Amino acid sequence: MRPRQRAQKITDGVFAAVIRAYLTSPKFQGYAPATIDAWGRELKLAGRPDTLGSLSIYEVRPALVQAFLDGLTDRPAKQANAYTALKALEKWAIVRDLLPHPITTGVEVEGSDGGHVPWADEHVESAERLAREPLARVVTLAANTGQRGSDLVKMRWTDVEEYEGRLGVNVVQKKTGKKLWVPFTQPLLAAIEMWERRPGFILLDPKGRQWGRKAMTAAWTYERDNNASLRPLRDLGLVLHGLRATACVRLNRSGANSRQISDWIGMSEPMVQHYLRFSVQRENALAAVIHLDRSKAYGKILKSKDST
Repeated sequence: MRPRQRAQKITDGVFAAVIRAYLTSPKFQGYAPATIDAWGRELKLAGRPDTLGSLSIYEVRPALVQAFLDGLTDRPAKQANAYTALKALEKWAIVRDLLPHPITTGVEVEGSDGGHVPWADEHVESAERLAREPLARVVTLAANTGQRGSDLVKMRWTDVEEYEGRLGVNVVQKKTGKKLWVPFTQPLLAAIEMWERRPGFILLDPKGRQWGRKAMTAAWTYERDNNASLRPLRDLGLVLHGLRATACVRLNRSGANSRQISDWIGMSEPMVQHYLRFSVQRENALAAVIHLDRSKAYGKILKSKDST
């Protein structure tokens, strides 16, 4: 038998040392590349001397972590990633005696239960207009179908099928195995009329090849962070997966209920509500009254009142 390795004990070190240990651990390195990139970026920020890094492990406490996260309030996606990463670090470090006490108990941030915030319509429009063409198409397809990146990259022109006069795309979701027909929205129908239809995949990278999901995510991150015209999207930390939430919000504001959204996008109703939690109340209220104004039943009520 191999001798059991003894856990590393607490030393009077600094929090940055705990972060470095976690970043190089098999646990962290075993995550998906996208997670390593997102969490690693926020943990390195937390490990800087001017944030939490220079503090003794005995000094780091929830109040200071909350203050660090409060400094990211204007970038909700970045804030949510930082919170999730610190929670994961805490869980790993506590059982290895690298932290003497919990550091996130009671800490609260917007969207801290995971997931990604939806893009506002103006951010979608900016990306469609200002990003490089292959990435602009990714944004359009994602915002108008609500599908994951792993499913977007597999869509072929031969998967497009008409049903009762409406074009849509057949999808077998990689994560869930669900078989869907996702109807195209009017904006997507207008967009694809302008897209070249080669045999093969709908989305192609700048070299005309099928996107890999990881490569597509990395390309968007680079574009967002280096295209000066997209600075507002960079500052918000908007990621492609947030377009899944955008699709939910758009459908909800158009009057679709959670069951209809669930069937259209292929997610559970609780997950629909999970994504909708980021909706802005004022925008939702305005969309609701516009939907009411357009409803036939409401129109009949108004006519009956006018006649009295």
